[in-house]
Amino acid sequence: MAAADLDVYVESLRNFRLVRGYSIAQLLPYLEQAGLKVRLLDRPARQNRAPAALLHIDLTVVPPPYRDIGQRYERSINGRALSIHRYLYSTLKLEAGDSHKGPVIVKTVLNSRGRPEQRWWQHRNGLTRSAHAIRKLFEPGYKDRLCPPYQVYQTIAEVPPDVWRNDRLMVEKFAFDTLDLPIVKHRYMFLLGAEINMRQVFDDVLCAGSKILSNEVGGAVPPEVLAVRQRLNLDFGAIDYFIVDGKGIVVDANKTVGSNPEWLKKNRFRQEFNDRMAEALIAFVRG
Repeated sequence: MAAADLDVYVESLRNFRLVRGYSIAQLLPYLEQAGLKVRLLDRPARQNRAPAALLHIDLTVVPPPYRDIGQRYERSINGRALSIHRYLYSTLKLEAGDSHKGPVIVKTVLNSRGRPEQRWWQHRNGLTRSAHAIRKLFEPGYKDRLCPPYQVYQTIAEVPPDVWRNDRLMVEKFAFDTLDLPIVKHRYMFLLGAEINMRQVFDDVLCAGSKILSNEVGGAVPPEVLAVRQRLNLDFGAIDYFIVDGKGIVVDANKTVGSNPEWLKKNRFRQEFNDRMAEALIAFVRG
């Protein structure tokens, strides 16, 4: 296998091509236009490694075969970002028996409801694909049991008892004291030195993308948010946070960022940020 200028590692070539809207998929053509060769891999290269690597493993915890990628290459992006488990950064986590007067939210401990892990398991071989198709067809609520939707409750007393016993779930304080709408959330996106901080307004307590009212460039990134980026060793990613009492409260961290093509069309500053990310990535690959 011929060497490339950049090796991009994904957990599954099939999954990477199935999932629409990955930012990295939009950036790679820039490298090709710059005369750089990119190689997509879903297993560690044993020889002819490129000088640089980018780890794009869409799983909360990077599995063992990929954990030393950052040490095998001259330079890497997210080579040290081995976990974005919520326990590593949550400052809102509640335990059974805690007292809290405001609303709460129940989340999965795995990122994105655990859907990347489910896709990875589902497509491992023909047997797992068949088993998934059969269970999805005949078991009501099968997908929601595997990847539970987030739930918001007015009080901690409303949280069902089985939630506390489920190690796949966690309970957090809702960042604000009320569930009044609209809600202002911030998203900090970055690739190396290319950064953007967005202020987004939602007509939904879960901040669903379909319920966004406005999206604009925000101010400076709070130090608490920058500290989470450093703690998670993220060179490329996105961090969602609220501002409460002047502090950044992180509620989500991602290392395989998505970019909705329609958002890029509607928000020129997002397209310009894609261009800046591409410039940063090209400079990194060229060393």
